[in-house]
Parts: sequence; C-alpha cells; structure tokens
Amino acid sequence: MEIIIGSDESLKGDSFGGICVAAVKADPEIRDILKNIGVDDSKKLNEHKIRVLAQKIREYAKVYFINLYPEEYNKRVQELGLTTLLNQLHTECINSLRTGFDTAVVDKFPGCNVKNAILETKAEQKYVEVAAASIIARYEAMKQIKDLSIKAGFKLPLGSTHVIDALVKIRDEGLDFRKFTKISFKNVRFIMNTRKT
Repeated sequence: MEIIIGSDESLKGDSFGGICVAAVKADPEIRDILKNIGVDDSKKLNEHKIRVLAQKIREYAKVYFINLYPEEYNKRVQELGLTTLLNQLHTECINSLRTGFDTAVVDKFPGCNVKNAILETKAEQKYVEVAAASIIARYEAMKQIKDLSIKAGFKLPLGSTHVIDALVKIRDEGLDFRKFTKISFKNVRFIMNTRKT
C-alpha cells in the first residue's frame, strides 16, 4: 500500500465542544518520517506533545480537517443524525486529499459507512496515518475548547463524566447551551431542563 490517507475524529464523546475530523496522507517516505518523529495514538499523548507533533505532521504530510463548533454540530446532528454526519465528514476529509486510487483507512465507529475505505477498529494503533489524523483532530479540538472557554468565561472540561458543575454554570449564567455543548447528550439535556434553584 503505497499512499494511505488516515482519518479520525475528536470530541465525539465530550459534552462540551462540537466535533473535529481530520485526515492525513502519506507515502512510504513520509510514513517513515511520521514514525520517526514519534507519531502515536493521540490518547497516549499529553497536550504539549500533541501541539508539537501537530506542527511537525503539517510540515511533512498533507493534512485536511473540519472543525465544527457546537452550534453548527447541533444543527447538523438534528438534520442528519450523528452517524450520517460522521460518515459525511470523514468522506469529505478523505476526498479532499485523495487522488486516484489512494487507500483510505478510517478508525471505525458505530455505523461507520465511509465508501471506498478500509474500516478498522483501533486503526490508530495499526496505521501511522490514522494516528497522525487523531493528533491533528485532537489539536484542533483543544483549540476549539480553549476558544469556547474564553467565550464562556471559564475553563470548559473535557470528557462527559465530571462536567455537571460546568453545565450548571452555563445554565446559571444564562448562556446558550447550543453554543457550548452537545444538546443531544442526556447529561446536557438534564441540566438544560432543570431550573436554577
């Protein structure tokens, strides 16, 4: 497999933020460089390492990403459903980098149906291109959360478990949930629909 385009997403399971999908393209030479600079699954890397590697990946490989903020994300999820939206975003990222018969690999998610691509679970552990895409997606996701935190006036947490205090703060300060959170999430809806006491 000479040229591979790897695709992955970030923020999917986070209450705050929208979604970020990224694709990275590499030939054998670039693949070796990515391995040598330490590209690995973004979940294994700290924020500093992700920042450094995201810049280096851009120097060597072709990169394309889509960073949807919560307002746009919520609108499109209501119209299409999450699975269809994810399939569309992955397809767009891959097609933006694809020339001819490049092989595409997507880190498989429930309902994953990206045409003309290899769908593989834990693909970031097998393909350095998918690991690189996971780093770009995470880097752009971190930028989005930082930006949203500035708009909210306090640091928004990642994840979906220890977020109740932040959700309550969004509600109590009268901020629009659609601009900061995924309104389809149960924990978000619960706080949205309970009144300030």
